[in-house]
Amino acid sequence: MTRAWWAYERAPMYTVVTSTLQVPMRDGVNLGCTLSRPAANGVAAPGKFPGLVVEFTPYALQQDSYNQEAAFFTTRGYNALVCTVRGTGDSGGTWQNAFAISDGRDAYDLVEWLGTQEFSDGRIGQLGESYGGQTSYGAAVEQAPHLRAIAPMQPPADLYDNVIFPGGIEALPDGNINSWPPLAEFLSLGRISAQDEYAVARAHPTYDEYWQNRTLLGRHSAIQVPVLTIGGWQDGYFRSGTMQNIEGALDRTWAIYGPWPHLRPVALTTCETVCAEDPLPSGVILAWVDRWVMDIQEAPIPDKPNFVSFENPKGASRGYRELSAWVPAGVDPVVYELGSDGSLATSAAALGSVTFHQPGEANATFSSAPLDAERVLLGHASLDVRAQLSAADANFYVQLFDVDSTGKESFVNDGFLKASHRKSHVTPEAVPVGEMVDFHIAIRPQHYRFAAGHRVRIRIWSGPSQDLAQPQPVDVTLETGSSARLRLPGFAATL
Repeated sequence: MTRAWWAYERAPMYTVVTSTLQVPMRDGVNLGCTLSRPAANGVAAPGKFPGLVVEFTPYALQQDSYNQEAAFFTTRGYNALVCTVRGTGDSGGTWQNAFAISDGRDAYDLVEWLGTQEFSDGRIGQLGESYGGQTSYGAAVEQAPHLRAIAPMQPPADLYDNVIFPGGIEALPDGNINSWPPLAEFLSLGRISAQDEYAVARAHPTYDEYWQNRTLLGRHSAIQVPVLTIGGWQDGYFRSGTMQNIEGALDRTWAIYGPWPHLRPVALTTCETVCAEDPLPSGVILAWVDRWVMDIQEAPIPDKPNFVSFENPKGASRGYRELSAWVPAGVDPVVYELGSDGSLATSAAALGSVTFHQPGEANATFSSAPLDAERVLLGHASLDVRAQLSAADANFYVQLFDVDSTGKESFVNDGFLKASHRKSHVTPEAVPVGEMVDFHIAIRPQHYRFAAGHRVRIRIWSGPSQDLAQPQPVDVTLETGSSARLRLPGFAATL
């Protein structure tokens, strides 16, 4: 079914006429948009057509590229809108900072405007990548009446935990994690100020109302339309946030996770400079909107939500796998205990303790024996430890590695926790100095095959100083043995 879906094609039937216009929002603000309509002989074709909001984003610099994507759909019988978020591009109003709640309301209004035009048949879909994926979710959460389906690609779920304060740890400006603001300033042609974005984030170090009004978490239950969500396992921004969106609406979501960084995962047009390596073909999206928006019943979409995932590492795995579910039932996790001798043991790890200092590169590293067979990690790994701190706070930055027979480490994924945020990002609590305290560190989800003879390794430290704010000097003493447990879900050879 997956191959038939992805190979789907339908020949163009129309040419395109475009116009620029201002679309009114409910509060009187007008958004700048480009409208593409099916045409013949240089004029708009008669009749009514379904419609798509192809991108709703602040990235005005990419307008031409988005219009080319719109034309792909328009030549196949869709009205198509490309619009900029309020306060950017040709749109009125004031920029509300990243992923404001007004984005979803405006997406609703765009869908309803397009669905009620005289040239519309009332069936509307929305898609978009990154910021446009978030606004697609916004239209669905706001329950726009004319919305039939959405196709968000690499969208965030929650900016606070996804990139800006992962686990409560501040991701530093211009580091490898929180590098969006300068990019946004460039792509918005200066309408977004990187300095202002960083300043407002610093002003809200806890998960207060500012962040709570910019999250999709807790709102997925409102979604009533089919969702195609496409994520990238190598996405440095939203590889975990996209998964949170999928899990939030699992019974309505068809999901594809590929081996991509945060670049366009679907080649709707020629896109050598902005697409990821080995992007999905255009048929993935075309079949989706043809099935759910244009009501072409023959479009080969699986009847029920499914999950197609690229098994990492690229070049040393089985590639794309159509999973029975995320995560398949009947596969028990493997639990490793951390030993004082630096081992990861499936039972009876050496009791004792390990101490390391923060900040700096000092760490606690634990490695398993060579695996007796291939093992597949599928899901959310996690680490539970008991630790004593010599000060009121610390970073727990956990890296998970695949180590080959030569000792070469390959990064699998990571997890974050600021010790004072162990109970809540809303109301952090200082850690009692000198007392043993329990900590749970979630490791971002992954689908990864470890080869036979390879080792599993974790490293716990304060994190790279160029990316993460470092704690005040503190000694961290980990209790080893049965209280220190690494959980690897779906860690079996049969997946």
